[in-house]
Amino acid sequence: MDQGTGARPHVGGELFDAIVAPVGSLALVRDDESGDVTVLSLTDVDCKPLVLSGTAAVIWDEFDGERSLRDIVRVLASDYGLDEAVIGEQVLSFVTQLLEAQLLHVRGSARDTATAL
Repeated sequence: MDQGTGARPHVGGELFDAIVAPVGSLALVRDDESGDVTVLSLTDVDCKPLVLSGTAAVIWDEFDGERSLRDIVRVLASDYGLDEAVIGEQVLSFVTQLLEAQLLHVRGSARDTATAL
């Protein structure tokens, strides 16, 4: 049985199967000492730099444009010994914020990729 899917809202159902990636027009600066990542849109003149630290930076680093959010949640839950349902809700919330800020975009769905194979 797939843990992590039962508690997520219907709104995030499709997003949970989405493959997301950072948009191409970003400036990224990583602080090697703290691990913080500063993200800035190069196309949105009203955008302020967003500093991702701690968990947010860890999650950001998982957005490779190849894996679905479901796969990313599984990896994070395994790596940190946490419940997939809890992590899934947090990742969906974070991703929704990044999509609204136009710092991430949806590249497709894991279902679309599986169908194409």
